[in-house]
Amino acid sequence: MVPRFRLLGGLLVVATMGRPLYAQRPIVVDAGVSAAHFADDDATAVGPSLRLSIAGARGHAFGNAEGGALGTFGAASGYASLAGGMRTSNAPGWASELAGELAAVGGSNAAGGAGTGLIGARGIWTADAVGSWFRSAGHASRRTHGTLTGGGLDAGIWWSGPRTRLTATVLQEWTRAELFTGRFRTGYAGTTAVRYAEGAVSLHAEGDYAALDLSASTRRDTDARRLFEQGASVEAAYWPRSTVAFVLSATHQLPDFVRGLDGVDAVSVGVRFGQAAPVIARTSRMVPVVRVLESNGASVLRIHAAGARTVEVMGDFTEWDPRTLTPSGGAFEGAMLLSSGTHRMLVRIDGGPWRPAANTPAVDDDLGGRVGLLVVP
Repeated sequence: MVPRFRLLGGLLVVATMGRPLYAQRPIVVDAGVSAAHFADDDATAVGPSLRLSIAGARGHAFGNAEGGALGTFGAASGYASLAGGMRTSNAPGWASELAGELAAVGGSNAAGGAGTGLIGARGIWTADAVGSWFRSAGHASRRTHGTLTGGGLDAGIWWSGPRTRLTATVLQEWTRAELFTGRFRTGYAGTTAVRYAEGAVSLHAEGDYAALDLSASTRRDTDARRLFEQGASVEAAYWPRSTVAFVLSATHQLPDFVRGLDGVDAVSVGVRFGQAAPVIARTSRMVPVVRVLESNGASVLRIHAAGARTVEVMGDFTEWDPRTLTPSGGAFEGAMLLSSGTHRMLVRIDGGPWRPAANTPAVDDDLGGRVGLLVVP
C-alpha cells in the first residue's frame, strides 16, 4: 500500500472521528465487505469496507463529517469530507444557506489523490410536505499535476409523506479533469474541460424496522465517449435491534469530476451501527401531550400525538402493565382509575421506546430510568 494512502487514512480518521461543534447525533458506522469494479482501470477489488459519518445542527449552524475506505491485497481507495454552514429564515417558508465542504480522495493507482474545497449559496422554499431549492457553487481541487477550478448550478424539489420521500434534481456543471493514458493511468496527458448536465430522482421508503432507498440519474456530456450515461443505486436496510441494521447495497456510480471520485460498479453487504430504526426516529419527533378528563364520574386519560397510529400508557395506576388507548377524535383515550395526587407514567407511540409525555415533568425512577409525573386534581 503506497504512502499516499496512509496519509489519506490519517485524514479520514481525523475528519470522521472528531466530533463537530454542533453535532447532536451519534456516530454511524458501516462495516462490511464490498466488491468494486473500476471501469477506467479495468480493475476489480474485493475486500473489507468501512464508512463513518456524523451530522448535527444547533441554531442556524449545521455540519457533518464522513469518510470511508475499501481495502484489498496490494491496493486501496478511500475518501473523507467535512462540511458545514449557516442557514437563516428570511420570510415565512423561505430560507437562505451558505455552506462549504472540504473533501479528499485517494488510492493506490498512479493518478494519485485529490483535495477539493467547495463553497455555495442556496435558496430554500418549504410548505407543509413539499419544498424546493436553487444553489450556485464554486470549487477548487488540488490534483497530482496542478489545481483545477469550476462551478455549477443545481435545483431540486422534494415531497415528503409519513413514510416516503421523493426528490428530483437537475444539475449543470463546469469544471476540468486530468487525462491519463495506460491501464492504472500511468501516463499524464494534460487536462480537458468537462461540461455536463444531469438529472436525478430518488425515493426513500420505510417501515418500522426496514428502509429502502432507490436512485437513478442520467448525465448528458457532449465530450464523453457516450452522449448519455446512466447511474443508479439501491440500498436496503433491516433493523433487528433498535440501533443495529443489516445493510445490502448496489450502485453504478458515474465519475464525480468535482471531487475526483472514479466511476464504479459496486455491491456491499454489512452491518450499520448507531442509526436508529425508522420507528424510533419517527416517534421521537412526535410530541405526546396528556390530559385527564372526567366522564360520568370516571377519569379518562386523553393523549394527543399527531401522526401516531397506536398509543400505549403504563404507570403506577396500571401496576406498570401496558394499556393500549383507543383512537378518538384525533387523539387516544382510555378510562383509568386515577386518584387525586401525583402519579408516575410513561407513553409509547407506534411500538417505539417508552418515554414521559411532553407536558409531564420527568424525574428519575428507582431503576435508573426516567418517568413523567402526572398531577391529578
